[in-house]
Amino acid sequence: MSDSKSFVLKSLAILTILAVGVLMGLYLPSAASSAADEAVGLSADAEDSPFQPRGGSLALDAGRRFIYLPLNNPAVVPASMASFMEDDDIVAGVVVNEQPRAYPQWVLVAYHVVNDTIRETPIMLAHCEICSGTSAFDPVVDGLDGKSLSFQIHGIANGTFSVYDYQTHTVWSPFTGRSLTGKMHPSRMNRIPLIVEPWENWLKRFPETEVLMANRIFINQREHGRGDRNQIGHDYIPDGFQKVANMKDTRLPYNELVYGVANLAGTQSIAFPIALLGKQEQFLRYEFAGEFYLLKKVGDFGVVAYRLGKEQAAREFRQISEIPFRIGDDQGGIWDEFGRAVNEGGDDFLVTDGYFTEWYEWVSSWPESQIAD
Repeated sequence: MSDSKSFVLKSLAILTILAVGVLMGLYLPSAASSAADEAVGLSADAEDSPFQPRGGSLALDAGRRFIYLPLNNPAVVPASMASFMEDDDIVAGVVVNEQPRAYPQWVLVAYHVVNDTIRETPIMLAHCEICSGTSAFDPVVDGLDGKSLSFQIHGIANGTFSVYDYQTHTVWSPFTGRSLTGKMHPSRMNRIPLIVEPWENWLKRFPETEVLMANRIFINQREHGRGDRNQIGHDYIPDGFQKVANMKDTRLPYNELVYGVANLAGTQSIAFPIALLGKQEQFLRYEFAGEFYLLKKVGDFGVVAYRLGKEQAAREFRQISEIPFRIGDDQGGIWDEFGRAVNEGGDDFLVTDGYFTEWYEWVSSWPESQIAD
């Protein structure tokens, strides 16, 4: 055999081995994680899962888990370079360390979980296009010496998906930020406030924002997450979600949009229908579980919500401007949409433990929830 033919055959053999390795990596990425799951008592089998809330918890089939890998530290660009964004694109917007950043929903639905870093501060953001739930958290919890957790989807529970962290394999609710089972249970992550609204609105208020850089063609080619990427609230609930959801509570229609709030102790909860908030010309002032809240609908479905400190609770508040969004009180205090004091010496509002979602998802996590009226 000539040297050239030998070289070609050897090259083909090497390429074949590499191709097999790549395919195994794509289709069986959970081999190591499955072994680790077993070590902490987790399972991809619904019947064997130790976490069985209201109908059972279904972990993802190991052979398909690769579809749901998270988006880790994505590239971002300033708004001036975001020609790929359209005015009506729905985004989840946060401000961390004075840096605004927008996460387009058409990207989030393809990954559901984002492990990100904003000016050296870690953040975990999760979104579900089925239940419309969206939350962001500081993934640094007690007991890990300041190290941050990183997440991916684990399965489904409480009417939506569940996540687990790579570091301890604890299973968490992606929207309440509370652990469900595992080494870190019981634990909770501190919430990072966010607003869900069209890109056009976010950009007007935060022209200095960053936004995730993505290619629509590539995102549309992903196996998961196709469909109407700008839809908020719809009638569809897949059978798998229904099996692990609280579908018996019909005090509100299943898919009614709500902003759910838990008290500081996490012992009580209340849902504010978006329709109710939309009827308020100014802020809805609400006392719940001995705590005082201000809530207001922003745009078609966005919500700003603030928990007041004891000294703030006696003051009168009103919105004083739209762009920039500003709240004022009867003592000259001024705050932005995230409850940060704008005037020197002012006190920030306390973070509200709440998020935007649909009723069936909220009441699956909080079955004893009250409903504001």
